[in-house]
Amino acid sequence: MVLAQEVASVPDVAWSSFAPELAVTAMALVLLLIAITKERQQLVALPAAVLAVAGGAWLVVEGVVLPGAVAIALGIALPALVFAFPRRSSMVQAWGAGLSLVGALVLTGWQYVTVLDVGGADATTIIPQVALAGALANDGIAFFTRITVYLSALLVIPIGYGYLQDRRLNRAEVEPLLLLAVVGMAALGTANDLITLFVAIEILSMALYVLAGLARRDRRSQEASLKYFILGGVASALLLYGMALTYVAVGTLSLPEIGGTLGLVSTDRTVAVLGLALVTTGIGFKVALVPFHQWTPDVYQGAPTNVTAFMAAATKAAGFAAVLRLYLVAFPSLQGLWVPILSVLAAATMLYGAYLAVVQRDLKRMLAYSSITHAGYATIGVVAVSNAGLSGTLWYLLTYAVSTLGAFACVVAIERTRRGEVGLLEIRGLGKTSPAVAGILALCLLSLAGLPPTAGFVGKLMVFQAGVEAGLTWLVVIGVASSVVAAFFYLRIAGVMFLEEPDEGAPLPAASGGLTAGIAVAATLVVFLGVQPQLFLQMADTAAAIVR
Repeated sequence: MVLAQEVASVPDVAWSSFAPELAVTAMALVLLLIAITKERQQLVALPAAVLAVAGGAWLVVEGVVLPGAVAIALGIALPALVFAFPRRSSMVQAWGAGLSLVGALVLTGWQYVTVLDVGGADATTIIPQVALAGALANDGIAFFTRITVYLSALLVIPIGYGYLQDRRLNRAEVEPLLLLAVVGMAALGTANDLITLFVAIEILSMALYVLAGLARRDRRSQEASLKYFILGGVASALLLYGMALTYVAVGTLSLPEIGGTLGLVSTDRTVAVLGLALVTTGIGFKVALVPFHQWTPDVYQGAPTNVTAFMAAATKAAGFAAVLRLYLVAFPSLQGLWVPILSVLAAATMLYGAYLAVVQRDLKRMLAYSSITHAGYATIGVVAVSNAGLSGTLWYLLTYAVSTLGAFACVVAIERTRRGEVGLLEIRGLGKTSPAVAGILALCLLSLAGLPPTAGFVGKLMVFQAGVEAGLTWLVVIGVASSVVAAFFYLRIAGVMFLEEPDEGAPLPAASGGLTAGIAVAATLVVFLGVQPQLFLQMADTAAAIVR
């Protein structure tokens, strides 16, 4: 008796679809191994370099020149860094992580031009792709999420290096954890099924739980980590239950297939609505929508300030990537239910966040409530349910990220010399003692307030226009009112810095090379994206094409 044997077909893996994440993941693993070897770091760096250079050379021979060049450059950089900083492993970690993020940004640009076929016969929008049997989507949401997340992490590393050194927190696991969180955030932007989306959320969350508790001897840091972990676990459980109910209703995990199946008469609509409710609750926690925001002020205030900056900028972008993917791809047929609900949540978020920010005196806590308010603004683009709303939300998240990073970088500079909470009393007269730091902080706050000619003004203008075009004028009016209230507490900070006299003997903000460079880049982007936004606006318009 002859038994027929079936040969399992191996799916074609489009490695180019997640090339940036491969570079960052590989660097995170190598940096962990380098940290373990301590005095014999070359034992890890040299073999890793040989593999990277060999792989890069093979890619170049195959005609994939730019990714091959990036692999070769990163491979050569590893032993060079170990040789250049033989007794400063923290510098090896920081430079290695930074170079991998630069490589990821280069690969993201290569994807935009080559893989997504921008500049071809039809250059008005990108051409979305799927990979790994439909588990990943390489489209506009993925592209802008990568740009925002990688840029945020790249700025956070130099901004936080000296701060971590001062507080003796710069342990070997910091940069690898940061890179793993970045990978989870980028994967969340590309997730095209429920499993990939949930796994990406857990990867970034686990890394952030640890990063929030880096200061082991600081009670506030440990409290922030514990609160974030407990509430994050509850939110993840609710999100998972919602996904399970959605699967029961439609029988598929693919987001586009869920979107196509929910509109059928045979679908159990009651179960699907329950799933949508639980998903909204879980994802509302991740992006800090009212009333799921309770963790934000305490976690932002207690975590190390550079970690807070990273969470405020990058986590918001990744969370809204999941929001856009879920509601525009998986639940469009339930639009009549979730648009009114999200609109009400957005209105409550904008008003509540702005109101509580006014009464705060600690800058980190004030910026925490500010981030809650900005989650409401970004939601306007989601509920618009249009290409203008999609591109407006993606653009808004980028402008918010650079503005909030600049603001937190100035807080880091002040905190490094004052060793404690930075409140209104600590920045009194800062415009006279340190006009550069005070000026950049004021600039970033004006951008967060949405005043021209800053990046934040263009971002708010785009989401407000999308809201008006979608018939949500009432929500835009609430957004404008919230912006007026927010402008009050932002301008109050500027007034304290420039109109009051400094305390006698008050220390000047820190001025290390990395921190200065990070602040300068963030401030430059705030101005550039406000004065010359055309290039990125065009990219946002072309990014309004997603896998459905």
